[in-house]
Amino acid sequence: MPRPVRRLNQQSLSSLSSEVINRVLSKLDWRSILKCRLVCRFLRLAVDQCPAAQYAIELAVSGMEDGTTRSHFTAASRLALLKERNACWDALKWGEIRDIPLLQKDIIWNLCGGVFAQSGLPGALRLHQLPSQYRNIQASSWRIPLPNNTYDFIMDPAQDLLALVETPVLIATHNNTKSHVRIRIHLRSIATGLVHPSVINSVRVIDHSLDMRCTWVDLSLQVSGNNLGVLFVAQFETPELAMWNWKTGELILTRSSCDISTFAFLTSHLLLVGSLMNESKVMQPRLFVLDLLIPSKIKVTLTADYTCIFGLPTFSLVVKPTKIVIRSDPSPEWKPNPRTQIPFSIARGQRLFLITICVEEKKKEVSYDLFAPADILLSYVTALPPQTRQHIINWDMWGPTGTRLLKSPPHSIVWTAYVFGSKFVLLVTPPKATAGQPLQTLQVWNFNQLAIKRATALGLENENMHYVNDTTVIKDKVFVKTIRTNLPYSVTTRTLPPRSPEESTFTDAMCSEDAIVLATSDRCYLRVLIF
Repeated sequence: MPRPVRRLNQQSLSSLSSEVINRVLSKLDWRSILKCRLVCRFLRLAVDQCPAAQYAIELAVSGMEDGTTRSHFTAASRLALLKERNACWDALKWGEIRDIPLLQKDIIWNLCGGVFAQSGLPGALRLHQLPSQYRNIQASSWRIPLPNNTYDFIMDPAQDLLALVETPVLIATHNNTKSHVRIRIHLRSIATGLVHPSVINSVRVIDHSLDMRCTWVDLSLQVSGNNLGVLFVAQFETPELAMWNWKTGELILTRSSCDISTFAFLTSHLLLVGSLMNESKVMQPRLFVLDLLIPSKIKVTLTADYTCIFGLPTFSLVVKPTKIVIRSDPSPEWKPNPRTQIPFSIARGQRLFLITICVEEKKKEVSYDLFAPADILLSYVTALPPQTRQHIINWDMWGPTGTRLLKSPPHSIVWTAYVFGSKFVLLVTPPKATAGQPLQTLQVWNFNQLAIKRATALGLENENMHYVNDTTVIKDKVFVKTIRTNLPYSVTTRTLPPRSPEESTFTDAMCSEDAIVLATSDRCYLRVLIF
């Protein structure tokens, strides 16, 4: 005979104090909290009146996670700050404007973790901490030493990491058969410019040899946790992708192949690599997923070993794909520096991949943007059986419902930080001026699916915002067949204030967690719109 099930009724729940109920609710994740809310009227009221529960729900919908410290903020105060912040972003209502002078027109720069760094001063790197009125971040600037032979750099403020790449040097041999290009990477502290304290003493500099003869090398650098990745590309040379543990200097993976064009971290151990060419040497873009847990210190080709391939729309033979670029920020391992006193920050899973594909059609270049959330890509990878190798996920399986493909607006090749979290920022300039300088429009596209679902369910509207739920249909002859995609997104629009004829026109927009950054045509300064 089965044992009777004891049920917890409303009377027994109501006998608990509100402090006990609130403490229990504060330990639950947002999904469990919403399920509790559906149990009965008493729990619904308890959830609605519990600041910690409401804060957990608002964090999830906002694509944020709780901060590293709670000493200065109660749940109620964090909830109020988060709602106010979200309202300002939804209306594109920034609270402060600052200008950052650019030290010279030809600078090396990086925008990461709310810090903008630029070269330009002899022997120095100038860094600017962008402020936040809602996250308790104060503006500051400082300088650190910069070697004169610095070629490029990448930074991770959360880890106080600055990786400096020296100017490549050709190491020639007598008969020139084994000549190679020497790459040296210094691992420094952003705060001091000295050797990073987490680097072991024997590995202060990463020394790497490229099987190339050309020293004019384009670099693409990415950092995620302990991993430092660099893609080396030079004209008439075979591109090479290398991955190190920057703390130990250990080479984790190296690939050398003509079909490597771009890369980004999908997770802490999975790489997303963009390719233009298939095994038959046909120009057909694809996305490879490589597993860093399966090390490959021996230099092999891209197709030698991979977890899976995400297929992309098939291009017609009348066009020639010429370029593929993956943009995503922050890295999957990004989290605020534990020394900061912030109430909340972007959730590590809240990431959008923008894959831009350029094609040549009748001697003209056209480009397409594919917007793909990280969780969509990961859902297919994690569903594969363990030890799966070289699996193909066709476009029709994942693309139509999980992405949005659009004809590209113009993208800057200089100011490339136009994606952050689930947001994409765009500056629209009309072809003709009305009076004085043309009025420019700032747009923020947001692919946060939870926020869109809640807004749709509640019928929330904003005069500056509209939601795109219709299917995008592309019938261009560029593709073999009609392409349909329907990933929802929101578009928030605001017209920038008019400027005098003497003021420079803004040409590009970039995005960080707490600011939108506008670049001018004369490259004299950056305008920072602070939230």
